[in-house]
Amino acid sequence: MILLDCREGEPDRTGQAATFEGYFDFETGELRRAGTGIPRLRMAEERLWGFECWWRLDPQRGGLSDSDRTEIEESKRLLRGLMRDARRSQRVPR
Repeated sequence: MILLDCREGEPDRTGQAATFEGYFDFETGELRRAGTGIPRLRMAEERLWGFECWWRLDPQRGGLSDSDRTEIEESKRLLRGLMRDARRSQRVPR
């Protein structure tokens, strides 16, 4: 289940079901063992790499829990703060 789509400019896909395809080499797309590759998920016809979204296993298909919603909102606030700080640090003082 996708908790948060972290790609810039992408629509919010929070709570959407995804299928875990395994771990893959990012450069070649070859299948790898856990720990040596990047997780890849499929949503309909689209594939997401594990670093492009926050996700968790949902074998019972229970959807988003109350704690998921709380953590997502807190994470969004933290990410907005980090992005704001990054923009400020890139400004050139005059």
